[in-house]
Amino acid sequence: MTAGKTLNGYLCANGWETTLCRELSTAGVGKHFYSPAAGLVVGESPASGLRYEPIFARQWLPNCSAVKGASLTDLIQSLGAALDPVLDSNPLPWTLHCCTPDFYSEDSTHYEFMSGRAALLHEKFMQRMAKYRKRTLEKYQPWESIDEKRPCLVVQVILTDTDQLWVSAAKRFKTEMGRFVPFMRSMTPGSIPHDSQAPCRSYYKLEEAWQQSGVSARKGDVCIDLGAAPGGWTWAALKRGARVIAVDFADLKAHVESHPRCEHSLDNGYAFMPTRPVDWMFCDMIVRPLATLGLLDRWLEQKACRKFVVNVKFRGKEPETILAAIEELRQKHQLSRLIIKHLYYDRNEITLIGSL
Repeated sequence: MTAGKTLNGYLCANGWETTLCRELSTAGVGKHFYSPAAGLVVGESPASGLRYEPIFARQWLPNCSAVKGASLTDLIQSLGAALDPVLDSNPLPWTLHCCTPDFYSEDSTHYEFMSGRAALLHEKFMQRMAKYRKRTLEKYQPWESIDEKRPCLVVQVILTDTDQLWVSAAKRFKTEMGRFVPFMRSMTPGSIPHDSQAPCRSYYKLEEAWQQSGVSARKGDVCIDLGAAPGGWTWAALKRGARVIAVDFADLKAHVESHPRCEHSLDNGYAFMPTRPVDWMFCDMIVRPLATLGLLDRWLEQKACRKFVVNVKFRGKEPETILAAIEELRQKHQLSRLIIKHLYYDRNEITLIGSL
């Protein structure tokens, strides 16, 4: 859709734009990355660069461009001018998602005043399509119901101000990790079903980590949850039929504590080590980031677990420092399967999902 240089964009959590720009530049997947609005990063990159999975990106905006309009009517007219040639020549089913960048940021209120405008933009644009592009509209499928496993054209409209938006229209493609992007429903509100029995918010972090990796605990697995209280990660594993040793001096929620497959070990999670290897090790303890990585290093040295999910808190450290230490750990233990993500439910932290 853009003339001249191709711009590709990414959405991230508000406040992480500079970190994402640095990550993309360091990875060598493009150049001139900058943030035109909170939660949005764009830059010049080849199509091949989009296969790289940034740690701090939560959504892809391939081949994106800015659209301006003094009023909502002007915005819709300009948006139509940009999209009509693409949609008219597109043979695939297509879908449309209109939102503000903080759709991918939990608890953000930065664009709160524009959330209604994004919904109205979607409504008015579809009315325009029904009036002027009836044949093209026949191929439309709602974002919430489109089959993620089938080829489709994903149109994303990101409203960054009352008079400006960014638009992307692209077929879904595979990243270097084998996942299809743009994401349709992962890393978004509601992608993890609500559980009224979840002991705490951290439950959703582990659920999302498993969603991202495509691998989770299953019936019969033995898991160790370090620093388990009040039991969010333990609960997630118990729901899948695993047996969990929850390590913490603090109390677990009553329904977790009393679960027949839960063993509460009153011990120091940082020092705990099993007598024989287990299937999963979980760690979401609030300790210094290098201490957390030291703990993981010891577990990997002793081959004490086959798979792990570890949350690393930054706690004042620069992300680049922590990422360098993680890379050293990856090389030391030859971790060919290691996912590092700033999840939707992560705050000042990142999550590692890996296996030996």
